[in-house]
Amino acid sequence: MLCLADGAGSASHSQFRAQTVVDEGCAALVEQFAEFASSDDGVKVKVALLERLVSKVASVAERHDVTSEDLASTFLCVAVAGDTFLGAHVGDGVVGFLKHGDLRVISGPDNSEFANQTTFVTSSHALESMRLFRGSLDGVDGFILMSDGAGESLFDSGTGQSAKACSKLISTVAAMRGSQSKTSEHRKRLRRLVDITIRDATKDDCSIGIFG
Repeated sequence: MLCLADGAGSASHSQFRAQTVVDEGCAALVEQFAEFASSDDGVKVKVALLERLVSKVASVAERHDVTSEDLASTFLCVAVAGDTFLGAHVGDGVVGFLKHGDLRVISGPDNSEFANQTTFVTSSHALESMRLFRGSLDGVDGFILMSDGAGESLFDSGTGQSAKACSKLISTVAAMRGSQSKTSEHRKRLRRLVDITIRDATKDDCSIGIFG
């Protein structure tokens, strides 16, 4: 299971906002994966997941005497069990996977006409904007989730395609899982990929989650 959130740049209390939805998103997927994955009603699943996220944000906001908007963030997630994967996406950022050696985008950025505007889990239209996806793990080598900052290097908004570096990142993580003796070597490779391909290409927050 993997969750990623990117707090709104205009929102205060950055130390709480993204972590809040990540924690609750992980809890929801652990507790309700079977229910979500087997449901024939996608809208019902989106409502249930979003209600948990919004409720948690409201609770944390009340505890710190701020508004829910002060904790605004995007939300991306992927979880697997058996031969099935399930994911959801609110806002900008990208969710992709490597399947049969082919790099594909599952869910691209949700931006308005302005690149720096998007939807957050606390937005009034979050339910309409939320994307839910699920499918078979057959042939899937791994998933990648990225914030909009990482997407500046790893996603081409013109073509709607992810950069080839995403395949290398997923493959490297998958190789780490299968070879304890080469973990250090693979970590160095990951660090080089991130430093060269991503870090210097944007001034925004760069968050990447890889599930291999």
